[in-house]
Amino acid sequence: MFDEATMVKAFIQKFFEFFGFNLVKSQSLVKLIENQRDLVDYLSRNNIEKFYRYTQIYPDICQLSKSQIYQDLFVLFQTNFKKHGFFVEFGATDGLRYSNSYVLEKSFGWNGILAEPARCWHNDLIENRDCHIDTLCVWSRSGQKLTFLEVENGENSSAELSGVANPSSFFGVDRHSKNTNTVVVETISLTDLLRKYDAPRCIDYLSIDTEGSEYTILKSFDFSEYDIKIITVEHNFSKNRALIYDHLVNNGYVRVHEELSQFDDWYVKSK
Repeated sequence: MFDEATMVKAFIQKFFEFFGFNLVKSQSLVKLIENQRDLVDYLSRNNIEKFYRYTQIYPDICQLSKSQIYQDLFVLFQTNFKKHGFFVEFGATDGLRYSNSYVLEKSFGWNGILAEPARCWHNDLIENRDCHIDTLCVWSRSGQKLTFLEVENGENSSAELSGVANPSSFFGVDRHSKNTNTVVVETISLTDLLRKYDAPRCIDYLSIDTEGSEYTILKSFDFSEYDIKIITVEHNFSKNRALIYDHLVNNGYVRVHEELSQFDDWYVKSK
């Protein structure tokens, strides 16, 4: 156990800075903070004292984050701030704003694959990133033609909500909105995407944010072919969250930091 008097005082500020003040308003964390002993136990159980040590080595790491809720820093922490890892991220949008892999590539030398079918992002994505970029739509099977909703930025809409026009899964925006265009895109399965770019069998991190088709993609993936260590997947509190959870648990994953991850779920491969 670490030195409580020194650790708790110095750490709490870093802890809130790391996860963002808005992330710690949940009742579970507020209750922990009311009792210093419980907070120490929480930090110890989750090995978060290791994070504090890394903030001493990388004092500006919190400012480097591009992710919406620090998914990139979670991955760095989970991999012991690994250099030269491998990531896969889709949808990647412009590869910069809210990117879960930008810092991994630019500051830690990771390589990887970005997939983004929405045409409005392609020029910026190519300009912002140096890794493999694919403009096909990741789906359960390759070679299909799907209707895709491209959302324009507007007063009540965001291009980041673009996604497959599947009534059973899409939870982004009103498809009849004047800011929404319907296009046809070609699909590629996750397995074929990895093969296309000769991805290593061991993949450090997979980030999935496809506005509702996450479960469709994951349920068709053969986890025995590739060893993916960390997965973050947006669920947006939809009915697919439970389906994704059951599927990933059945494939050897453990959900972690549920009290912090909000509209995402974060999974690590069990030892």
